[in-house]
Amino acid sequence: MKHTYTVMSFNLRVIVPTDPFIWEDRKHWIAETIHTYSPDVIGTQEATIPMLEWLKERFKESYEVYAVNRTVSTEVGEFSAVFVKKSSFTTGSKGSFMLSETPDIIGSKGWDAHCERICSWVELIPKGQTEPVLRFFNTHLDHMGKLARKEGLKLIRDVIRSKDNAKSLPVILTGDFNDVPESEALAEVSSMESCYSCFTEEEKEDSLTFHAYEGGIKGSPIDYIFGSNRVEFLTAHILRDSFDGGYPSDHYPVLATVKIL
Repeated sequence: MKHTYTVMSFNLRVIVPTDPFIWEDRKHWIAETIHTYSPDVIGTQEATIPMLEWLKERFKESYEVYAVNRTVSTEVGEFSAVFVKKSSFTTGSKGSFMLSETPDIIGSKGWDAHCERICSWVELIPKGQTEPVLRFFNTHLDHMGKLARKEGLKLIRDVIRSKDNAKSLPVILTGDFNDVPESEALAEVSSMESCYSCFTEEEKEDSLTFHAYEGGIKGSPIDYIFGSNRVEFLTAHILRDSFDGGYPSDHYPVLATVKIL
């Protein structure tokens, strides 16, 4: 059985006509990034309905997609979508919950959040097997609400623990947390290992992930891959590929190789 997998966290950036690089160009750069690195599982953020429809069609042969809209709508909204490589896994149990005081109510907004925020999770079963080996969570924390980020991560941590008590599995959490490693919010998942534990001190100084389409490396990340319960990080990289002078997103994707012990 394969025990080593590649995991990506990728904020795709919603479609904004005034951005320096438009979706009609960026979608091909995003697809090329995914094709080049071919992760076993991807946690995406900021996928809207037309973006998700295009990506599902583009990768229909290679990835299964689990996505729940954070808003009760068939026209607008965003997804913390999970892309699962068909040649590596099938999906088992799955679910989504809002980062709010009423997590079961889709569209609910929590604490001081500016937007509705959702977390989606799937259990991953190696191809040809019947039992899951990994529980994968993906989310996007609020960009304005400091309390919402802290309480949102606390809620995710509690859901992870609750599911682990029912059935223990290795866990990976990906996402745009909109906060830096030393923040109060990130302290809520201090029991989990960050992919940046692989970085040297020099690399940590050059770990910028949100670059606003300007590039650059100096600074701290706000995009993460965390692991716990027998997940070991072997490598981690912030992918800074550019295409035709442009970037696939205003965030760099993060890629990690993990070993399931």
